Amino acid sequence: MKKLLVAGFCLLGVLCFMQAQNVDWKNYGAGIEEGDFIVRGDIGFSRHWKSLPYDGSMKVPYLEASVEYTKKLGGLPLGFGGFIGYSQDKMKESASVAGWVDAPDIEWKGEMNYINLGALANYHIQVPVEKLDVYAGLRLGLEFWNWKVDYKQPVLVSIWGNDGSLDNQWYETKKESIKENGTNFYAGINFGASYFFTEKFGANIEVGYPSLIKIGGTAKF
Repeated sequence: MKKLLVAGFCLLGVLCFMQAQNVDWKNYGAGIEEGDFIVRGDIGFSRHWKSLPYDGSMKVPYLEASVEYTKKLGGLPLGFGGFIGYSQDKMKESASVAGWVDAPDIEWKGEMNYINLGALANYHIQVPVEKLDVYAGLRLGLEFWNWKVDYKQPVLVSIWGNDGSLDNQWYETKKESIKENGTNFYAGINFGASYFFTEKFGANIEVGYPSLIKIGGTAKF
């Protein structure tokens, strides 16, 4: 993931560096015009504000959809809109009970779900590459999260006789679940580029924080 993030930053950096002398800071790129809607659907990785009480062992990639309306303010090519994203972390662990012969393992498994929802604003830059739109922006919103951890652990049951001797003994499984949910303030930055293969459809790459790197498709209407 770190390599992908570095590669994304390098790509955007090279584009900006090579074209710095020919950038048009007052117009949209890739044939985008004021009054267009830009729709993106991306998949990638994100750093979340809230985590499971244990390290996650599997992640569902971050999925995000966003829409943006292009509008110039003060002569600058801006876009305003919103986004919604979803991701999930899962974990499953087990451990034996020291000193308990033939006892079942202690097991715990959990999942953490995230939904990010908010507003975005992007500043677009026109570079000499005809079908390329480069942009940078800010995001503000909320992150809704919930997690659940299920525990299974053995309990030793002993039956004693009237004379005080051990009559019988076995293991039973005790189950317990812990749940928690909440909301966090979400703020982020992003740098992205969209290359349009046709007049309306193209590919998109975006890096930033807390959404580390995303790739996907983009469309303009």
